[in-house]
Amino acid sequence: MINYTRALLIFLLTTTGIFAQINFEKGYFIDQDDQKTECYIKNEDWIYNPSRFEYRLTPNGKTQVLPVLNIKELAIDNSYKYQKHIVEYNDADFEIENLLYERTPDLSYTQLLLKVVVEGEATLYSYRDKNKSTFFYKIGNGNIKTLIYNEYTNKSREILYNKRHQQQLVTELECVKVSEKKILLTDYDETDLSDFIKDYNECKGATSVEYNGNRKNKFHLKVFAGMYNSSSETQLSRSPFFVRGSDESAFWSPTAGLELEYIFPFNRNKWSMFIAPNYTSYEVSSDDTNPANQRTFLLEYSAIQVPVGFRYYMFLDDTSKLFFSGGAVFDIPLQRDISGTVMIVNEIFETAASATFGLGYSFDKYSIEARYILPRNLLGKLNVSTIDMQQFAITLGYTIF
Repeated sequence: MINYTRALLIFLLTTTGIFAQINFEKGYFIDQDDQKTECYIKNEDWIYNPSRFEYRLTPNGKTQVLPVLNIKELAIDNSYKYQKHIVEYNDADFEIENLLYERTPDLSYTQLLLKVVVEGEATLYSYRDKNKSTFFYKIGNGNIKTLIYNEYTNKSREILYNKRHQQQLVTELECVKVSEKKILLTDYDETDLSDFIKDYNECKGATSVEYNGNRKNKFHLKVFAGMYNSSSETQLSRSPFFVRGSDESAFWSPTAGLELEYIFPFNRNKWSMFIAPNYTSYEVSSDDTNPANQRTFLLEYSAIQVPVGFRYYMFLDDTSKLFFSGGAVFDIPLQRDISGTVMIVNEIFETAASATFGLGYSFDKYSIEARYILPRNLLGKLNVSTIDMQQFAITLGYTIF
């Protein structure tokens, strides 16, 4: 078989630099001297609160780097807004092995660059590091207060929760349309707290402005069809009289399937996870050329193949993108018709697993993808015979939604 692995790797290395996209979007920052600079900021779709950012004074100007220590406010139009404030903050570690015994969090005044989540009569802020998220709120022009939440433990090392933020919502963000039942169902996360703050603002007759980076966690369903190019190396036994027979010629077979993809709501929707069950079939034959011991073997094999993995997108413009994928794949055997003078019982076939990677291009709802599957043994590991199959696929797809 052609060395598809090498070809795909070369393509990946040579095109990544060409298509990698840097998005500088219109925004501004305010420095420590209250000077506002209109500029273009690199939108990195921050998961954690940034410690630095890149900006340009013009769309194609020189890229400059500024630590957030030197600013009071940072904003990208309609996407992100960060403000520096001194707030009460719990610096405890919420990893299970580091939980403390105190129910009441140890708050200390700390200067933080807070993300503005929802802005209005009531404003919701967040601060996120690699360990936890902390939320803050402000009513009108009042002071920013911490929404109290704490994870702690006891002598039995149980994980316990202090959800005082719910009591704060009852007493400090009271509104006729916000019921106590709703408050008790409000978890300490961005989605629930955002919904609560928006409901409160609506109740007060005020509008809410959301800064969510245009994040959308979506599901996509795609149908696809194409061709598999398959080959294998077959070892029928370990006998010196019949070591192995190989089918060197490529076998082409049709494939069709469905793909369900989940787009992660971070990093500009560039990452996703997918599962793509499809049909595959293959024929392999082996012949012993020893005239004293002639044996033949023919296998007609089909399976439901299930790739599961992750995908990374490089956006070329609003409708087209290049993508790379990688993950695991396993076969669920359907047909195993065996003929010839050498017999292998069906029972020794098992679910075969391997790794897969590929690349593709999509335009609007249409896509084309090349995928390579590393060799995998279709037979049980304890069997003396092996059938190591590798595959290369080209598919065309259409996204239904």
